[in-house]
Amino acid sequence: MGADSERTRQTILRAARDVIALSGYGAATFQQMALRAGVSRPTLHYYFDTREQVYEALAQAVHAQIARYIAEAREFPEPRARLVAFTEAVAHLCREDPGALRFLVTMQVEQRRGVHCNATAESAIAAIHGFYDTLADTRADTLADTRGLADLLASVFWGIAFHAGFVASDSDGSVVARQLLNVFDEKLLTSRSGAG
Repeated sequence: MGADSERTRQTILRAARDVIALSGYGAATFQQMALRAGVSRPTLHYYFDTREQVYEALAQAVHAQIARYIAEAREFPEPRARLVAFTEAVAHLCREDPGALRFLVTMQVEQRRGVHCNATAESAIAAIHGFYDTLADTRADTLADTRGLADLLASVFWGIAFHAGFVASDSDGSVVARQLLNVFDEKLLTSRSGAG
């Protein structure tokens, strides 16, 4: 695929991502995607035969981003440092590509509705929850309810993603993610001895 062809494909994907995030998968049409991308329907069909192909390509891209952020965060030895690294990566995504967060939240909603389930989307969601499960498990020696902590962290993540993707302006969505670091500073994921 040439450079121009790849640019067109990426333009289509960004437009489709916005249409799906704002309308939901079931209501998103090729016509809306083509119109938003500024291409004809035949051009869109040249790159993608079905909405499922478009959705899969988008889900793969978001999953790859999230997997990279999690892998980078796991390189840190301490749980709090892992949380900070992942939260900073999400804050960066809020600033640089809030559309990705809109789509990630939409994937979560679509998966839970059960109308359009996708294995790649489920894998991305499971990776996020798995990351928080692992963080919470590091506190099993001092915290009786690690499941509750993992659910709390995941809930905060989804709240930040929703806020950054749908509520905040594109320029200030990362502020909430950065504030999370202050809320958790030296609290939930540090040992009682103060190591963090």
